[in-house]
Amino acid sequence: MFKDHNIAVIIPAFNEERSIARVLGDIPAWVDEIVVVDNGSSDATAEIAKANGARVVRENRRGYGSACLAGMSFIRHPDIVVFLDGDYSDHAEQMDRLVEPIARDEFDMVIGSRVLGDADHGALTPQQRYGNALACWLMRLHWKTAHTDLGPFRAISYRALCSLQMDDPNFGWTIQMQIRAARRGLRTMEVPVDYRRRIGVSKISGTVRGVIGAGTKIISTIYLEKAKPAWGKNPRVGGDHLIVFTRCPVPGETKTRLIPALGEIGAANLQRDMTLHALSNISRLLEKREVTVELHYMGGTESDAREAFGDNWTHVAQTDGDLGEKMRRATNRAFCRGAGSVVVMGSDCPEITEDVLSCAFDKVKTADVVFNPASDGGYVLVGMRKPAAEIFEGISWGGSDVLRDSQNAAKRAGFNVALLDPLNDVDVPKDLAVWQRADEKRRNVSDVQRISVIVPTINESSNIESTLSRVATGRGVELIVVDGGSTDDTCAKAERMGARVVRSDRGRAIQMNTGAAIASGDIFLFLHADTHLPPAYDRAIRDALNQPGAVAGAFRLRIDANGSSLRMIERVVDFRSRVLNLPYGDQGIFVGRKAFEGPGGYLSQPIMEDYALVRALKKSGRIVMVDLPVKTSARRWRDNGVLRTTIRNQLYIFAYSLGIDTKRIESWRRRQQRGSPS
Repeated sequence: MFKDHNIAVIIPAFNEERSIARVLGDIPAWVDEIVVVDNGSSDATAEIAKANGARVVRENRRGYGSACLAGMSFIRHPDIVVFLDGDYSDHAEQMDRLVEPIARDEFDMVIGSRVLGDADHGALTPQQRYGNALACWLMRLHWKTAHTDLGPFRAISYRALCSLQMDDPNFGWTIQMQIRAARRGLRTMEVPVDYRRRIGVSKISGTVRGVIGAGTKIISTIYLEKAKPAWGKNPRVGGDHLIVFTRCPVPGETKTRLIPALGEIGAANLQRDMTLHALSNISRLLEKREVTVELHYMGGTESDAREAFGDNWTHVAQTDGDLGEKMRRATNRAFCRGAGSVVVMGSDCPEITEDVLSCAFDKVKTADVVFNPASDGGYVLVGMRKPAAEIFEGISWGGSDVLRDSQNAAKRAGFNVALLDPLNDVDVPKDLAVWQRADEKRRNVSDVQRISVIVPTINESSNIESTLSRVATGRGVELIVVDGGSTDDTCAKAERMGARVVRSDRGRAIQMNTGAAIASGDIFLFLHADTHLPPAYDRAIRDALNQPGAVAGAFRLRIDANGSSLRMIERVVDFRSRVLNLPYGDQGIFVGRKAFEGPGGYLSQPIMEDYALVRALKKSGRIVMVDLPVKTSARRWRDNGVLRTTIRNQLYIFAYSLGIDTKRIESWRRRQQRGSPS
């Protein structure tokens, strides 16, 4: 404690085994907490830091800012935070110079200026002096500041630090803090501090590459901050923030207690479906109140999480440790980035609706901690209005006393606790009835426009289940599969997925018209069997068609493969769709029933049926593009070549515009698919 103020010190470190013990030895005894962030060291930095009394957290994502952010998520809600380098260049014993003005409530942030202090000869390189001077001049020019240095030795009140919503992962960390402090109107001052030659070689100023990289980053940070009206996807300062814990649906690694009942693939699919169900409820919450949302995943990469759950969420990898440590660091991270209240939920309770979430955020305005009990003795949701590390420590996770022990921990810490009504989660086979009830309720919704999703198929056994599982996440959705004569088990799989399966003559236009004829929905969505819909697609469709003059729409196209040529195709398709209002069938065309019936549905032709429909619809109203991507298979580009496929498609369109019969164009396409010359 320093004059009744709790002090935490964060030390980013990378291969500092020669210096870290000396740094720790000079830190004043009144410091309450010391966190050393090992940023991927290959030496004994972490072991030496632990031996000298520091708490050590590992942050494998390289970067000075990344290490500082990791340290912020680890500290225990201090009054003042001090940042200190681990190379022994800063004089830690001078820390009182930084802390004293904040403890007296005269300033919010105090920067140790090496320029104003006594720097050893050679401690500050010429490039450091020049870079600091230029950066400080630019800050003075744009924000009227009076800084002389970007010194890393600095102190800031915890409340002020949280308000800055820091997010720079690299060399721009220090200047981003100073710029944002100026923009926030924080009371900032500099004090002189001494500076010695560091132990070892600087990772930044000691190499040409480091100097160029740091200089470029600092200058770019200045102009990026100047251009920003707001700061990224961080929680709104003082606002509500929701964290969703889930797993990537990897067979054999998720929902393992359900594998005996569902099999490895079935259990993984359930994990995905319940997460998408949760995200659908969250989407409806966002219609009612302003909440920022993060999806914290494990068991895969960010790419895996985006593939499974969609691109329209902020994805964050879960940290190491048990469940309590993961939740503690996730909530701390949110508060450090400015959140006013934080709610954490799992993805395995389908009974958490938008109303439950809204109630949790309301309750946390008056209670320090809010639990939503689970029927098995745990809890499915926890909310708080300030960091509450104590409720996550010393708990036997997975046992039947989790809620009781967490409540007792909260009360010992002096927190005011509130409880919501108990809910059921899905962990073991007997819980599957909970999911079935929620899924059934979700499918039978009468207060929204009904969407009939029509999927034409021919031998789509390898795709149909994954495509329909995305469709099934929609609210108020009717699922119709129109099969044109499959010889595999496409129809059987579709029926198992809950689709209404009908047979028709072969031909995409014929099949889609057949589906529309039996559909009961107010809206038709025509979906290719190898195309995956984004989360909350149903809400996006209804919102699009409720716009003035809208009669139809489609999604952005994303091709499920890597390659610069495919990215170029996506950009061309996006331009064609938005500027020319000509989306194609693989983008998931949706249309109101009356608008579809106006021109008589799809023309009965073997090719260009979607092109003809969209052109007809444009005469009666607007074609709206939804800013969410569908992900379609790359198989036709992969099988026939990207350039060849693109040229052929344009030739077909050109021939169609000249009035050439569609049967003739289709015959060209079939011969080309067989490899015959046209």
